Amino acid sequence: MKILVVRIGRAGDMVMITPALSALINKYPGAEITLLTSPDGRRVLKGFHPQIKNVWLLDRKKLFPFLQRRKINLNIKNAGFQHIYCFETKSSFEKLFHGSTAQLHVLQNIEQSEINFAERCLKMVNPALTKNQYPVYLPVQDDAKQRAQGILQQAGISDETFLIGIHPSYSGLGKKFGRNKKSLPHRNWPISHWGELCRLIKNYAKENNLNIQIIIDLMPDEKELGLKIIKESQNSVELLTPAPDFERYKATLARMNLLIVPNTGPMHIGAAVGTNIVSLFSIHNPKDCAPYTSENKLVVLRAEDCQRPELGLAAISAEDVFQASKVFLPH
Repeated sequence: MKILVVRIGRAGDMVMITPALSALINKYPGAEITLLTSPDGRRVLKGFHPQIKNVWLLDRKKLFPFLQRRKINLNIKNAGFQHIYCFETKSSFEKLFHGSTAQLHVLQNIEQSEINFAERCLKMVNPALTKNQYPVYLPVQDDAKQRAQGILQQAGISDETFLIGIHPSYSGLGKKFGRNKKSLPHRNWPISHWGELCRLIKNYAKENNLNIQIIIDLMPDEKELGLKIIKESQNSVELLTPAPDFERYKATLARMNLLIVPNTGPMHIGAAVGTNIVSLFSIHNPKDCAPYTSENKLVVLRAEDCQRPELGLAAISAEDVFQASKVFLPH
């Protein structure tokens, strides 16, 4: 049995197909799975399961995309797939499958869906399956855990520490034009809010004599953002900017007892490695794109539920997030 799975997207997009991918692996034990994905997809799903034998890339950033698509179409026709599962809703993807004799399973486009995208993908594999059976999931390697532990120990964080991660960045934060400029208020929680939140958590830890530490794990080129939050928080947070290492980053997220994050890729990655999440949303519908994880591991805050939703994420106060976080904090 040979199966093609198609999903092109960024990190969060790829995490959201993991329930369906796990269900496919169980539905077709021993099948050889080929994944057609993006460079981000290859990185996120590396080592997901040994049944994924091949990874083909469709890189939207490459010049002359029609040549790339023509080659992919030829490969699909010659591969002899029995099934193609396409977790893309744009009809243009179906052109890639012309000439294939495989049975097609294509995700239907539902505008303003009230059903989580991950659940829609899972139900396409088997309508009877549920989140309790197949939540989002990513494996974490033992050697990556050791690298993460070493970096945390250098920062004075022990295994007994209740570790909170905050993620103030997102892809495109540094771009101030076009769509990114319009989306900025809905993706970017203000630095002043991050600083106040960290101070609230630190005061809570001090008042209750608790070993709680807060970290920001950022790319080296995002260091300036982290330093601004440290200053605003009155040194209530520890900044980590190690060399890029996605496997180590996953392990660090898995070590966190709580991740506080706007609607961005690390939110989904954190959920996929079992971390408790407080996520901040504006404009986007959490019913469609919130982490597909257990209800007792997730709290969602929406700007639309606050007094001034036109402010975007800034409408959600630091006090709001602190109170939501207390669900997970030690007492």
